[in-house]
Amino acid sequence: MDNNDKNKATSCFLTTKKEEKNTMVHALRKTTTIATLALALSGVAHAEVWDLPSPQPADNYITENVTWFADQVREATDGELDIRVHPSGSLFPGDQIKRAVQRDQAQIGVHVLSAHQNENILYGIDSVPFLANSFEESAKLWEVTKPALDELMAEQNMQLLYHIPWPPQGIFFDREINMPADAEGLKFRAYNTATARFAELMGMTPTLIEEAELSQAAATGMVQSLISSGDPVYNHQLWDYLPYFYDAKAWLVLSHIFVNKDRWEALDEATRQEVLSIAAEAEQRGEQQARDLADTLKSQLSDKGVSINQPNEELQAEFKRIGEMMQEEWLEKAGAEGQRLFEEYRAIE
Repeated sequence: MDNNDKNKATSCFLTTKKEEKNTMVHALRKTTTIATLALALSGVAHAEVWDLPSPQPADNYITENVTWFADQVREATDGELDIRVHPSGSLFPGDQIKRAVQRDQAQIGVHVLSAHQNENILYGIDSVPFLANSFEESAKLWEVTKPALDELMAEQNMQLLYHIPWPPQGIFFDREINMPADAEGLKFRAYNTATARFAELMGMTPTLIEEAELSQAAATGMVQSLISSGDPVYNHQLWDYLPYFYDAKAWLVLSHIFVNKDRWEALDEATRQEVLSIAAEAEQRGEQQARDLADTLKSQLSDKGVSINQPNEELQAEFKRIGEMMQEEWLEKAGAEGQRLFEEYRAIE
């Protein structure tokens, strides 16, 4: 073999070695990339994602509260439980949220359970007129009724986490109301069975309208009256359509936050306790938000031209008549269990 052949052989040998080395490096990099990707995917797979539909808009204090709750849970669990809030009925309208959570179409939700008292009358105890019409009375009623609600919701595959009160409810009209007859025939926006019955007893025509539909309904004349804390009227800028408010203080309706029971029980005990701790804090925050809102809403609405009124004697007498009748009707449907809850509530000093 001459020198040229030796040089060619050496060059070929070095090239082969270099190619082998490059192949090994490439394979190592590929293996590392796959391992890293697998690890990342493993982390994603173990993150529990829960969807939380809310019927209220993002800037409503109910949605703000559950968003705070979701953020705190995400932080406390290092992202292992990721609750994603969907406001304004964008995922499910309000009347479908409870069923969606029962069926695990949404894992957690917020809604007024009184909208479902046609399923069980106990769901509507917070909407019995003039039974609990202050924050203090509402808290007492909650203390009495929560065990019964816990049991009822467990039977329907749900776990109740916490509740948020709305400010005391008054009545908005598109005209001045001096006597009950002035309200007869008006189109009334109802959001549960109790509000629909209230409207019927006042001679109005109730129509079930979700909050997300309020603006359009008012603009087209479908809503001439509604019972509310005032927050939906302010948020949806309905003051031009409903410029008269009567501070009836009928009740404090509650929004409830509840989770699919199977999803709840799949969490480890430490995570459940962490979530319950955050829920307790969110509940306190929610009540304070409602109290603050009750103090500011009337002045905000007044600034927009809404006439803020106390019911006169005739209206007050009518509200009292309706309240007594609806309490009797509720007790008749609720039976012994409802009577027991009423008695326990009234026994609290």
